[in-house]
Amino acid sequence: MYIVVVGGGRVGYFLVRALFNAGHEVFIIERNSRRVEELVSHFGNVAIKGDGSEPIIQMEAGVARADILIATTGADEDNLAACQLAKHRFNVPKTVTLINSPEDERLFGLLGVDVVVSSTQLLLGAIEEELPAHSPAHVLPVQGNREAATIGVPQGSPVIGKRLYDIALPPETFIVAVVDRDGELKQLNEETYIELHDEIVAITVADQAEALLEVLSTRR
Repeated sequence: MYIVVVGGGRVGYFLVRALFNAGHEVFIIERNSRRVEELVSHFGNVAIKGDGSEPIIQMEAGVARADILIATTGADEDNLAACQLAKHRFNVPKTVTLINSPEDERLFGLLGVDVVVSSTQLLLGAIEEELPAHSPAHVLPVQGNREAATIGVPQGSPVIGKRLYDIALPPETFIVAVVDRDGELKQLNEETYIELHDEIVAITVADQAEALLEVLSTRR
């Protein structure tokens, strides 16, 4: 498989090394002259200096016969331009890009980039694996100093198996709905029991949302 990588920085370097080790044919486009020299010294004559979003540079890199173009520069706009040029000018079957701003992910998808990898989301995912598990929570401001909070009940929550009546809620907090894992509303009364993966909808004051999350989702 012939793969063109735009951006020969640290990410690009280790990506290229892994692709070579996997038996692929790889070519690198890099703007920095010194970096190009380093890449050539490591991998041979498989790198050129230039802007990966320029047609003449992609032509020199043989993008027209590439199976994949991967953009790994530090500028999202440059990565997008390189991918669009490869896709629409040279008919590359698949384009892949690294993005730095998560807000760009949806836009890149709409503009035809096949695979968008968010460095921020990758980092957050790695961090979250090391943190205590909390349930998904969504908070929406409402009138006054109030917030509507929707919180899923995760494995290990201390409220599993408890009646609503027995749950010690933060001050000025009221549960207004409980939806079970099948999407059915539970009838609210003193005998309503909370089960794993129930979704609880509550109204609380703005400074109590975090306390409510602790009550409903902190593991035993």
